[in-house]
Amino acid sequence: MDAHLFRRFCEALIPRIMGARMEKIHAPGPHVTVFTLYGGEGREGKRHLVLKADRKSPLMFVAAHRVPVNAEPPAFVMRLRKHLSGRRVAHAVCHWPQRQLFLGLAGEPELWLRLDLREGPSLLFDAPSPCEDIPWPDADVLTLPPERWKEHIVLTPALRRTLACLDPLDAGALLMDLEAGGGDVFLYEGGGRCEVSAWPLCPEQLAAMGGSLKEQVLEDPLEALARAGETLVYEDLARQARENAARPFSAEASRLGRLLDKLDGEEKRLLAMSAKQKDALLLQSSLYRFSPDEKAESVVLDGPEGPVTVRLDKKLTVRENMAALFHQAGRGRRGLEHLERRRAEVRAQKEQAEAAMLRSLASVSGAAAAPAREKGREDRKNAALPGDLPRQVQAFRSSDGFLILRGRDTRGNGLALKLAAPHDYWIHTADGPSAHVIIRRDHAGQQVPERTLHEAGILAALKSWQKDQESADIQYSLAKYIHPMKKAAPGMVRIDRSEGAFRVRIDAELEERLTKN
Repeated sequence: MDAHLFRRFCEALIPRIMGARMEKIHAPGPHVTVFTLYGGEGREGKRHLVLKADRKSPLMFVAAHRVPVNAEPPAFVMRLRKHLSGRRVAHAVCHWPQRQLFLGLAGEPELWLRLDLREGPSLLFDAPSPCEDIPWPDADVLTLPPERWKEHIVLTPALRRTLACLDPLDAGALLMDLEAGGGDVFLYEGGGRCEVSAWPLCPEQLAAMGGSLKEQVLEDPLEALARAGETLVYEDLARQARENAARPFSAEASRLGRLLDKLDGEEKRLLAMSAKQKDALLLQSSLYRFSPDEKAESVVLDGPEGPVTVRLDKKLTVRENMAALFHQAGRGRRGLEHLERRRAEVRAQKEQAEAAMLRSLASVSGAAAAPAREKGREDRKNAALPGDLPRQVQAFRSSDGFLILRGRDTRGNGLALKLAAPHDYWIHTADGPSAHVIIRRDHAGQQVPERTLHEAGILAALKSWQKDQESADIQYSLAKYIHPMKKAAPGMVRIDRSEGAFRVRIDAELEERLTKN
């Protein structure tokens, strides 16, 4: 997040959060802190101020959607909660060249929350100094060698890269626009990337990013950064949640894999013991050649394919060696039988652990098996369907890679709803009975493509009273607004709020296409 973009963000943010109450503070992931604010000058309700502190790619944005949080907050979050919860934002100071925003919280004693894009949040008990006037270079600075541009604090690395691509007139105009402040912000999305800039990027810069970015011009920097933040930060948090959830299953699968390797080694030992049966039988058939007390280190016996040398324990007689070989062979056979049972158990446990790991990687609270980037979409589309869902619930993978769940019967409808996170989509036919269909999402800000929504609607219609018609009317809502009705027939639910409705053309072959991986 460039300093000039941070300046635009703070100019738009500060008026909207003055007077807002600090409600909750969370750290959902490494270097990510979320401050939940309520109210403000615009009385806009609840908003989430998200800070991702980082040296290379920091970001700050305001999200309307809550991100999943850790069950055990770190110590710095507990300290922030202790001092800030319930206080209202009374003052704000922005040191935009240093990318620092200071929020003064009313109360006794007065506290300041410093939001630093590089270092993260911290508490101050003294008021920060006002932001001094920043010396702004004129267009003559462009005549200096580019290495001299670093001497001017407002010529940030991102700005220097753009100025180097422009002719002197356009570069001078850009400097004047940035000095005046205000103006549009530019959002670039595509090719697995998302960038926000306080000025339009040059074609050379876009080409270096892959050349497939589409430019959108937005008046509100909060809107642009919210869209970028929910894509870049929320999806990374969802990926980390999937990896954290999968880690214990992965460790268990690795442990069971090592155990299988040990069982393979044990099998070789037991096979060698079981093979002693041949030597024992040869000794038994030639026992007449040896006296009862005779001992030897080895004997040569006539086998089916020629002479065979059998090594013996010289402390034992030949007869005692024969008995010991039969005993070892019997132990080997019994050990192999037990080993096969044990190996089957371990293999089943390993398969369960791997399946649980894949389910965790495919979806913890949402749908994706990978972030919604260009390569991630293809990986997600090809991701395996979960294999141990309840028998009454069917799984499908949409053309965009989202996991779709559908109840097979009334009990399956209830189970599908239980498997849904609050931010998942619930799909049902309008004005009549049908299967309940769930579209899983990674987080509340994740956009579901229209194609996936329509495919889920068709899946609901194929198990509904409209299945023999050419088209069907579909309604959808968020799972958090769907509640089973008490003392009502199975499958009856109460819809507290609808997200919309649409019409689909029924495709009887869709089920087969979406279950093939």
